Order: sequence, then C-alpha cells, then structure tokens
Amino acid sequence: MKDYIITHLENLSIKLSKIISEKVYWENFLVTLAQNNMNNEIEIKNTLRPIISSNNFKKVFTALKTLNEEINGFPFVELIKLLIDLSDEKLKEKEVVLEEVKDVLSELAVPVLRLWKDIIVAPLVGTLDSERAQSMAEKLLAFTSETRAKYVIIDVTGVNVIDTIVGGFLIETFNAIKLLGTNVILTGIKPNIAHTLVKIGIDFNMVIVKRDLETALNYLILEK
Repeated sequence: MKDYIITHLENLSIKLSKIISEKVYWENFLVTLAQNNMNNEIEIKNTLRPIISSNNFKKVFTALKTLNEEINGFPFVELIKLLIDLSDEKLKEKEVVLEEVKDVLSELAVPVLRLWKDIIVAPLVGTLDSERAQSMAEKLLAFTSETRAKYVIIDVTGVNVIDTIVGGFLIETFNAIKLLGTNVILTGIKPNIAHTLVKIGIDFNMVIVKRDLETALNYLILEK
C-alpha cells in the first residue's frame, strides 16, 4: 500500500478533489497513511479533520470508497470508523456553537438595562411569544434580585400584539417582581394590548401604568 500511494500520490489526490486546498489535505492524509498505516490513529485523525471540515460525510465516504477500490490493502473499515468518530465530534461542535448563538440571540431578544442605581428597564421589541416571555421573566427576575432595584420599567412600545398566554406570563412576572419588593412600571401599552390585559384580569394595584418611557422617567424623578 505504501509504495502504491507514494508512486501514485498526485493522481490519487486529483481524483479525490480538484480544489487545490482540498487536494493538499488529501495528499497529507495519504502520505500519513502510507507512513503509519493504521498504527497512529491520532495522526491520521488529524489529517482527516480538515477534509471533514470542508466536506460532508457522504463526500468523504465516497472518496474513501474510491481509494479502497484503487489501493490494495486499503484499511477502509478502520477509516470509516474514524470518519464516524470525527463526524460525531463535528456534530457536537456544531451543537455547542448553536447553543452559544441561541444564548446570544436570547440576550439580544430580551435586553435588560440598568438605568440608574435602583432603576432597571426592559424595552421589549418585536413578537413576544410564550418562549420569549418565559426567557424575559427569568432574566428580569434574576437581574432585579441581583441589582436590588426599586423600580422595573417594562416598556412594550415595540410590541404590537400580546396574546392571552403571553399576557398571563407578564402578569405572573409582575407579581413575582412585586414579591421581591420592587415596583413595576408598565409603559407603551397599545389599545389591543390593554384589552388583552384587562380580559385576563390584570391587577392594576400590582403595576404602575404610564403612557410612555418619558412619562415614567418623569414620574420617577418626582418620586425621588
């Protein structure tokens, strides 16, 4: 196998890929395989990684199958096992990245800002579904507890619709914030949102309602 690979290295790598960078990856893999056979799996894995990174499983499998048909004694089964291991690693890396992206998007979707020492504001924008409302509630409660804020302003100016389920989440959040000893100020309510909140029985003793963020800030200045 070693002599065949070394003698036909150029032709084999061209068969596997005509892209120069990939051709170099395949040459490195073939040279490593020729030198080590399967006695050094770590080195062989290291040369397979860049190939898998730039190709899908099926394409690499087909390439290894081509080599198996070309080279006598080619360790096809052992290499497929390595290919499966590396594909699992790649999948796990993707899952980690997706989770990180999801966390970043969640942070961006529910911004909570410390306005003053004891005042925080959560300006909500876009569609507020139950998942996002749950995320907002958890983040807002944690931030309120951490900062010991006296007031939390929840501004819904940028939210067009709130259904009864999300409205229920909001009321639960208001109640939970009140239990922390913090006042809730709700601003930017549109008529349809007001109708939904009344329909599901919001207790206006639990929340201070102001027309907009500016009115809420003026109210807090006077309070202080």
